[in-house]
Amino acid sequence: MSTCWYCSSEVPETSQYCPTCGHSQIDRSSSPLFGVVDSTTGIWNSKFVNALVGQEANRAVRYHRPLSVLLVELDHAEHIHRELDQVHVEALLREMAERLGQAIRDTDTVGFLEMDGSPHFAIVLPETDEQGAALAADKIRRSIASHDFGTTGAWNRITVSCGAATIDANYRPMDEAGVMNRREYTGNLLREAYQALDSGRSAGTNRTTVGAYRR
Repeated sequence: MSTCWYCSSEVPETSQYCPTCGHSQIDRSSSPLFGVVDSTTGIWNSKFVNALVGQEANRAVRYHRPLSVLLVELDHAEHIHRELDQVHVEALLREMAERLGQAIRDTDTVGFLEMDGSPHFAIVLPETDEQGAALAADKIRRSIASHDFGTTGAWNRITVSCGAATIDANYRPMDEAGVMNRREYTGNLLREAYQALDSGRSAGTNRTTVGAYRR
């Protein structure tokens, strides 16, 4: 037996692909998840999240089901980046990703959004209305705030703020076809979630703000 280079699971010597994660053991660049997994955190990246949001949004509108997209932002990120070196910052983000994965349902999906400035995680919550999104966000905030991250300096304890956008089950698009371009849904939903996050930011950190989708 050998060990998978990606997930560290045991792989039979004769296997080309890992039976656990599906990654190629011969050509890493041709792995089934190559290009959609964030190299730092090991979770889905922006490319995957954007595609998933568009897909889930079209499904939610077509079948009149609720959908929420939650953004999770590290509080005091600028101070953390200044006080910790890059190795410890990346370790903190990986531990955050693991903690978020433990705090969500099996049907939810967490990803990391690559961007300048404060790190953001995105969580796609199918079958989740505004109230459900608020409850999920509060559970996540409590999970992060109660965890000892074991980093150096004064950042063993951290908090996050959450902003969410929700497509209600009763939402009806203005176009007769009833289905919007996936890219448009993705951009608008994430934009609404960012705006909700920014709105909560004006009142302080460690907060949850949820807004409904508006076209």
